[in-house]
Amino acid sequence: MAAQGKQGRIYGGLSSADREAQRRQSLLDAAIDQLIAGEKLTVRGVCARTNLTSRYFYENFRSTDELAETAYDTCVAELAAAVTDAFATPAELDAQIASAMTVLVASLEANPRAGHVLFSYRINNPLISRKRQESTAFFAQITAETVGDAAPPGIDAVQAAHFVVGGVTQLLSVWLNEGEKDLTTTTPAQPHSTARRLPGWPPR
Repeated sequence: MAAQGKQGRIYGGLSSADREAQRRQSLLDAAIDQLIAGEKLTVRGVCARTNLTSRYFYENFRSTDELAETAYDTCVAELAAAVTDAFATPAELDAQIASAMTVLVASLEANPRAGHVLFSYRINNPLISRKRQESTAFFAQITAETVGDAAPPGIDAVQAAHFVVGGVTQLLSVWLNEGEKDLTTTTPAQPHSTARRLPGWPPR
């Protein structure tokens, strides 16, 4: 009964489903914090950050790899949707590229923790490295699809898209990691303006 009373004080007014969702989100937040700090992702470390037992961890995730993958996908999902929408907006190609860049940097500013998960040099996690490669391939794909037949003769739109997306990714990584930059105190003008000056892009 005492344990139930304590549980009630912490989660008072929340349904069982609400409490489960809250615990899951706490685990995801802790995983993101642990990754950003450059720490190895462990069940013990995540549980220590959340004050939850391993029982609750395994109710939500089968392993730390599944937790890391879910945390990464959560961070990138909103960003991917926003950039996809920007590319889908009817406009001239250069306006679409500019809009996508603006949305990308603005999204990173609005969610700095996601920016660190996507680009921080501190994270040394093989699964996150693989997920970053997948994200680069995804953004290159939608860029190539947007360019379509607008690529000049002799230019492979897919290869060009990988070149540009890879360059923008590296640019944002450098911008973010300069002294572990706080995205809430910087301006998107730096990476945005530089990316738009990439030679030969967008193709005309």
